Amino acid sequence: MWGQYASDVQLVLQRTGPSLSERPNSDGTSRVPERGLYRQSLPPLAKLRPSANNCSLKRREYKRKSLTFTAGAKGLRDIFGKGRDAEAKQQQRALNQGRGVVSVPLSPARELVRLVQLQKDKLQILESRLQGCEAELHGWESGDGGVCVEGQEDVGVLEEELARLEQQLRRNEVEMSEEEFWLNELQIEQESERQLREQLQELIGRVRECEARLGEYLTRIQGMEAGLEQETEQSRQVDEEEARAQLGKVRAELEQQVQHRVQLESSCRAVDRSLGQSSKKLQEKEQELEQLTRELRQVNLQQFIHQTGTKVTVLPAQPNDQKNKTDLQSGSLKQLGSSRLLPSDLRALQSPVSSGLNPEGIYV
Repeated sequence: MWGQYASDVQLVLQRTGPSLSERPNSDGTSRVPERGLYRQSLPPLAKLRPSANNCSLKRREYKRKSLTFTAGAKGLRDIFGKGRDAEAKQQQRALNQGRGVVSVPLSPARELVRLVQLQKDKLQILESRLQGCEAELHGWESGDGGVCVEGQEDVGVLEEELARLEQQLRRNEVEMSEEEFWLNELQIEQESERQLREQLQELIGRVRECEARLGEYLTRIQGMEAGLEQETEQSRQVDEEEARAQLGKVRAELEQQVQHRVQLESSCRAVDRSLGQSSKKLQEKEQELEQLTRELRQVNLQQFIHQTGTKVTVLPAQPNDQKNKTDLQSGSLKQLGSSRLLPSDLRALQSPVSSGLNPEGIYV
């Protein structure tokens, strides 16, 4: 609710039976009361709520009759105890000044405990005054019937004061139960905060551990990358050196083959030159041999004529002889024969005895 009079709106709750959260389960354990409408703004603490067996922090629900939606406990304190808070602060300030003590700001929990103690003290004073008023009222009621009008007015004033004090007492009880409830809630929230802080520290430790492991992995990865790069560079250098060595070997073999080819070509040219020279010499020898053969025939003929003293008729050479001469001139190497045949032919030509058929076709 909102508006100008939102803090004055009150909702009266009448309980007709146990709620669903307070009913016992089938296993016999009672459920922890859930948060009401006044606690809907706070986060759920189902995981952080203590178990039923743990009695250290139990939420104690108080029996209250009215509660505002907007102000909560502060609204109740503003409605019921604004004057009392101011009065209690003034009394405490005066007491501290009388003792010469400088007021030090306290924590909210200690301030709340101090306020509860002051209200308890004031409640005891009011109860003692109430008991005195009740005793005085009983004294007035037990007296004679002739009561003056002023006594009746005092009784009315006392009754009003008594009603006001009873109402104040009920308000104080409600406020004390409210404060006790909020103290319990504060302890629960502090416990949940402590657990959350522990979980946060645990998560921070895990994150740091993960960061350390990640840094270690990154270092190992960098080392592996450096090793791979080094191995790649070394293998590349080795491959280049092997390729260069093989290329040098191939070049050396190629140069050797080129040199061998040049040597073979030069030797072939030398053989050709020597062969040409040998052919020329052979032709010269053949010509010289033919010349010597003709001269030898002439000498043999002259010797024959001289010995016989007869006339000799020279016939023309036969075609076979002419063919033999041409064959002798064309293929000198084939018709020469060995060096041993030549002297035998010469001796046959030089012998004085001739056959019946002269090689030159000379007949007697």
